[in-house]
Amino acid sequence: MPAIAGAGMIKGILAGLIALEVLSADSEAVIILDLVASSVFYFLPFFLAASAAKIFKTNQYLALAVAGGFMYPSLLDAAKLGEVSQFSFIGLPIPVINYSATVIPIILSIWALSYINKYVDKFMPNVLRTVFTPTLTLFIAIPFALIATGPLGAYVGSLLASFIEMLFNLSPILAGVVVGGIRPIAIVFGMHHAMTPIALQNFADNGFDMMMPMFLMTNMAIAGATFAVFFKSKSKKEKSVILSAGVSALLGITEPALFGVLIKYKKAFIACTIASMAGATFFALFGVRIYGYILSSIVSLVAYVGPYFWFAIIGIVLSLGIGFAITYFTLKSKEVNSI
Repeated sequence: MPAIAGAGMIKGILAGLIALEVLSADSEAVIILDLVASSVFYFLPFFLAASAAKIFKTNQYLALAVAGGFMYPSLLDAAKLGEVSQFSFIGLPIPVINYSATVIPIILSIWALSYINKYVDKFMPNVLRTVFTPTLTLFIAIPFALIATGPLGAYVGSLLASFIEMLFNLSPILAGVVVGGIRPIAIVFGMHHAMTPIALQNFADNGFDMMMPMFLMTNMAIAGATFAVFFKSKSKKEKSVILSAGVSALLGITEPALFGVLIKYKKAFIACTIASMAGATFFALFGVRIYGYILSSIVSLVAYVGPYFWFAIIGIVLSLGIGFAITYFTLKSKEVNSI
């Protein structure tokens, strides 16, 4: 996340500077700054491999080697040229796919690697493990990733992205209601991370994404509802905690507000969900999009400089305002101060 968030912020600032004509899109400065920002996303499989290896408790260096298999020039160049649709390995087809900036293929492949490495190590004699366990693991894991988990992950990622795109095409209102409505409860259950690969897949496929602006609306709605609870509370100690949580939500960190404040009050949580739906629907109606991954916080406004800037301003005010107003007028002071 630090690398992605940092690169995304640079990408957002760069987009703003180009939109304001501070920098020329074809200048050497933009070429270098784009290199700084885009390299993280282009080589995203390596970053995800390292993180996935920790989660699946397998060797990080072997995981990076699998990512290297995805990113090797012979495969990427063939995919870019489009002259070859597949390679063959021991009679099995290897689809030619550009895995740069993809998410799900490497996650599935490192999950498979964790089992392959475990079973190879289990049956390998102790004296041979140092050399032959990684040898046999890579010999199995990389072809398996290229034949099975990689193409499967690419298909699933495209399918998820297509589903979201279908929602937008079917009805922007429906897309806003669905994405904005499920986001707060998804964060509570830790399921919001499943949405990030869809957004990253959109960047890879389309060069932009319309979900991440909706995530910003959710965070602003959570902040608005939290600030309303702040004004309802009479305890100085509680007010200090609530204010800190609200500011954190503005800056894109919503867990303190959700778990420390809103989860206690059903009305406040419902209010933030309604506000999230309203803001997300507003964005969906006007097609607000973003061209690079950036943390969904108030400082992300710089990434919207250009045709969507004023929509972003209105959306933030809308989500903050609705979340605050509904919470303030439905939540009684005695409900807050009785806990």
